[in-house]
Amino acid sequence: MEYFTTSEAAEYLRLGERKLYELVTEGAIPCSKVTGKWLFPRLELDLWVLSGLARPAGMLPAQPPPIVGGSQDDLLEWSLRESGAGLASLNEGTMRGVDRLRRGEVIATAIHFHGDDISNNVASDANIDALRAMPGLHDAVLVGVVRREKRARRPCLGRTNGDQAARRGRPVAARCAACARQRQLEGFAPA
Repeated sequence: MEYFTTSEAAEYLRLGERKLYELVTEGAIPCSKVTGKWLFPRLELDLWVLSGLARPAGMLPAQPPPIVGGSQDDLLEWSLRESGAGLASLNEGTMRGVDRLRRGEVIATAIHFHGDDISNNVASDANIDALRAMPGLHDAVLVGVVRREKRARRPCLGRTNGDQAARRGRPVAARCAACARQRQLEGFAPA
């Protein structure tokens, strides 16, 4: 990531340094103070400028960066890495991901709205209902990847690979053979 000094950022944004310091004081511009000096990430400055961009009606926003925002999901992260698509993930939760998608800051977002019905009944899906209620997402495409089921956690009995850690007095929690993460690890582990 490229960082600008105060003078470089002011020149890049075509602002005076005094105005830049005012924005820093107000907390209105992305920056970080390192060893007493302000640094401005170029990518964040670009996003900051674009976030205030006025667009005439009908003008399409610029192409969003190759980032998938939203809810954290181990299987999705693994899939993104293994696909080789060059997509990064930014896990900030469902609503922040949706907000970033609406502002064009991510190319897609992982959502996980909780609903009572875990059947395949599309008419009562909490994710579909939530997206339909959000303005600005009229052309969103919802792709179902994984359906989670609530299950009581139970301890797994028997020998684990954590025996060595247990002998050292470290806590060990074995994964249940039926849990999705364990099946993923067993199914995709290199031979």
